[in-house]
Parts: sequence; structure tokens; C-alpha cells
Amino acid sequence: MRQDFQFRNLPAELEARWRLVETAWDLNLARHVLAVTYEPEGALLVVEGGKVLRRAITGSRDALNGYQKGHCFYCRRAIEAEHADVDHFLPHTILPFDVVPNIDGIWNLVLACADCNRGSPGKFARVLELQFLERLHDRNEFLIGSHHPLRETLVLQTGATEPERRS
Repeated sequence: MRQDFQFRNLPAELEARWRLVETAWDLNLARHVLAVTYEPEGALLVVEGGKVLRRAITGSRDALNGYQKGHCFYCRRAIEAEHADVDHFLPHTILPFDVVPNIDGIWNLVLACADCNRGSPGKFARVLELQFLERLHDRNEFLIGSHHPLRETLVLQTGATEPERRS
């Protein structure tokens, strides 16, 4: 049953990943130059390359869904991408403290079910327990260790080595 659920999400995930590749080609960018960030106004992942070029490439849900295999980041229940919330793991409320560069980066975005993100016991703008930060780090390390299209973006946003990323 779970395989059937994730199989239904596969076309949207493939489309999101393919758009990243096509965007790099359209902009004549090498993979290491392509930087993908999150634009909260439109809930989009956007590519920044060269000068001030910004172009929407896909809704963030489909791209994030593949990272989390169709599960809420927090409670790990199965969710469908179109019903999931895109959550900043480290919330915008910490921006005044200048502790995190690029808070809108893909490294800091997760899919969450509505109960975990907005429900009465939901996360809202809280910073959660260390175990969830470890989970985010593990997810990002897994993607960096793979040949995922966002590998270079994650390295640029979080650091070149594992100790730099952990800090």
C-alpha cells in the first residue's frame, strides 16, 4: 500500500527534478553555479544565477516530497504532497538574531502535515527539539552524499564539509 502511495507522487517529483536540470541548461549554468532558493511570496523554488536573474522553477512541495518519501518531517505520517505545508524548520522569527544565513534555502525547508505545522499542538514559529535538527542534518547529508540535482546548492548553503554543515 505504501508503495502505491509513493508511486502516485513519483510523476510530480520527477517533473520537479527535471525542471531543475532544464533550468540549468536554459541559463547555460554549470551545476556548481546553480543556486536554488525559496521564494515565500509564491511558495516557489527559484533559480539565481549570474547577475540578478530570478526565475520560478517549480512549487516546492513536489521537490521536497521526494526528499521525505511522502511523509511529514515531524510525525512521519504519510502525507500527499498537495496537502502538505512547506515549513521553515528554523522559523523567520530568528532572523533578527542573525544566526542563520539563507533561512529560505532549501536546506531549511521541510514538508509537514497541517497538524504538526499549524494544529493546536503545532510547531508554528517555535524552534523544535535537537532530535529534529539532527533529522534535518541527516536528510541534508543524505542528499549531499548522493548525486541529487540540489547537492551543490545544499553544499553552498550549508558548508563544504560535514563539520561545517553540522555547526
